[in-house]
Amino acid sequence: MSSDRKQSKRLPRNFHKSFKPERHYIYAMLQFAAAGQTGDFQEIASATGIPMGTSSGKVPAILDYCRGMGLICLSTNSERSSKKTPELTPFGRVVLLEDPFLKCEITQWLAHFNMCSPISGADVWCHTFFTGAQSLGSNCKREQLEGHLSLIYGLSQRNLIGPMVGMYEDEASFKTCSVLSEFEGIISKKTAPILDELGRGYGAWILQLIKDFFPTHHQVPITDIDKVAGWRTIPGWSISAAISILDLLEKKGIINVDRHMEPWLVNAGVSTEQAWKDIYVDMI
Repeated sequence: MSSDRKQSKRLPRNFHKSFKPERHYIYAMLQFAAAGQTGDFQEIASATGIPMGTSSGKVPAILDYCRGMGLICLSTNSERSSKKTPELTPFGRVVLLEDPFLKCEITQWLAHFNMCSPISGADVWCHTFFTGAQSLGSNCKREQLEGHLSLIYGLSQRNLIGPMVGMYEDEASFKTCSVLSEFEGIISKKTAPILDELGRGYGAWILQLIKDFFPTHHQVPITDIDKVAGWRTIPGWSISAAISILDLLEKKGIINVDRHMEPWLVNAGVSTEQAWKDIYVDMI
């Protein structure tokens, strides 16, 4: 798949219209999708209670956030239509059943990972956490991130960051994972924690990356998965942390790792569908 095609599927820079992804509205959109409903933005607003004025409101932003987070997809017929038919993904289905208000840490981390996807996430998130991760580092000045995005978009205006930092500082949004925080103009990135109870969620995400990016491969070099999909870069894992994650996932039977090859080869130990169903199994 060409880089142009990959980029064309990402949510554009200003899709959010400065709205944060409030979790109770995400829940309402998941319920709408689960009920198999179809509607334009006004009809979705009436059915879900998500605010929507005559010409603008939160419905388009919440719909796009849910798409970027990998919770829903749009039926083929509704992608270009004013009538939208959202459908739950395997991730969205298990979230609605087990963590409908997205309170769990693993739910928020996985939604964040998906937002950073180079093929289906959000453009600003991808440029911050994947393509620009090395140049930005784990801490950077707000002006540095703004400048990074300004070069990409060829725009000199401020606030290209939008609500990305604020959503991870807001209790109503994604503060549980707190991926980003800001203090005195310094923006800090948090590394995804390596905890046993989060392992199945990480495993499902990695299996989905293999399925999406390498659909015809039985085994994939672990370095290739990071190069094209960011399995290590997006969570911020060091090489030693990544090895710990692979060990954890192998013990749980989610993946198999061939360490006789260099780079190591990985293949699925369970189906992607089963992996998504099990992401909350080890929750305490």
